[in-house]
Amino acid sequence: MKNVFFIILFLLSWLWFFLQADKTRLRELFGVAVYSSFLGLITDLIMVKYALWSYKGLPQPVFSIPLLLDFGVYPVVAYLFVQNLPGTWGRILLRTLIWSVFAISLEWIVFKTNHMQYHAWWSTKLSFLADILIYLSIAGVYRFYRPAYVNSSQEPPSPVNR
Repeated sequence: MKNVFFIILFLLSWLWFFLQADKTRLRELFGVAVYSSFLGLITDLIMVKYALWSYKGLPQPVFSIPLLLDFGVYPVVAYLFVQNLPGTWGRILLRTLIWSVFAISLEWIVFKTNHMQYHAWWSTKLSFLADILIYLSIAGVYRFYRPAYVNSSQEPPSPVNR
């Protein structure tokens, strides 16, 4: 079972996407999925360079597990997080805290089942703070580019007859 834990997590995340995602907004929300995958790749480089945490469970876990997360869990979660993003930063912060509790709970399970280990000074508390910053950055990126997307997808104004 240990060898398939992250594969199951990958498959469940995409199942969650197919069941819950508003696929009519794929073009609008695709950017945050790409952004979160990119963020995941950056954290993988940090993980390899500074060895703050590591994974167990698959062959070549330093590569295989982060890639399953980068192209499974992270883009799906980002997409679903912004799909119903509130309009005010106060409500976005509340949503961020709720989703961060969910994320750190999943990480705690992964840690307690010995699929992940913390090294050096890294801890669950730091992961929780990092989750908050990541969710806020996802919201910020989405709110930055969304007006351009929404404005460009509208019908052009009809020409005025003279």
